[in-house]
Amino acid sequence: MIRFYSLIALIFVLLLAGCLEQRTSPGDDIIASVSGENLSMQQAVDQIPTFLLQQDTLNAVYTYAGQWAQRRVMTNHARRIGIQNTPDFQEKLNRYHDELLEQMLREFILNEHRGQLEVTTEEAQNYYQNYREQLRLGERFVRFRHLTTRTRAEAESANRDLANGVDWEDVVEQYSVDPEYQLRHSTQFWPISMALADKPALHRNLQILGLSERSPIHFFGGQYHLLQKMEEKTEGEYPDLDWLIPQIQEWLKLEKARRITNAYLRNLYLQADANNEIELLNVSEIEQLLTQ
Repeated sequence: MIRFYSLIALIFVLLLAGCLEQRTSPGDDIIASVSGENLSMQQAVDQIPTFLLQQDTLNAVYTYAGQWAQRRVMTNHARRIGIQNTPDFQEKLNRYHDELLEQMLREFILNEHRGQLEVTTEEAQNYYQNYREQLRLGERFVRFRHLTTRTRAEAESANRDLANGVDWEDVVEQYSVDPEYQLRHSTQFWPISMALADKPALHRNLQILGLSERSPIHFFGGQYHLLQKMEEKTEGEYPDLDWLIPQIQEWLKLEKARRITNAYLRNLYLQADANNEIELLNVSEIEQLLTQ
């Protein structure tokens, strides 16, 4: 009987220790709450970029919690006044939903073929040797800053910082969803016809920006985008070899990605057409409808 009670006591102690461990786990602690919706420490840490946590963990978590609470207050109020039920909201929601599906499908395609996207220095050099006469700039080349953020508030803050003279490197480190890539990208020149060609609204805006001019904030693919044109090489100039080889690598990689994606999507369309999933009026029928 004594052994039985000792066993019960041991189980109780173990359960209590487990409960205490669970209660004191920092990841489970609630750091913000709005109308019964909670934000835990772990949820915040999972969403905050690693470099911000490394720079100042306390400030990063505190700032994120405040932004989270502000967003919850705004979205809760929007729901209460019925914005989600308006035709305009539903139309935009459907458009963003479709854009995100398209973007993620393209990402899926490239991820499935990532081994085919690498471009070696040797490939770039061979390209240069074969086309060096044609590499005299046949169109405008631009170097620009492209910042992508998770929220509009971050994009607006970044825009203000740039206007106030904050260093680009600091702005990227604080707000970008991919600081390393966007810093590297901002040092390269791109043919105006290829720059952001996969993001039509940004591509069009880049073509009309003046030097040092910043674009309006664009929403695309579930993220917010800000552009700033920094340099431009006019048609007819000869490019510097220092940036030409790395640039050729980027062009060839982009071309490979475009070719792979287009082939995949073309086969997808042909298969849907063969299965009679597509109904499309011809030009004459559409013209007749337009003239009615």
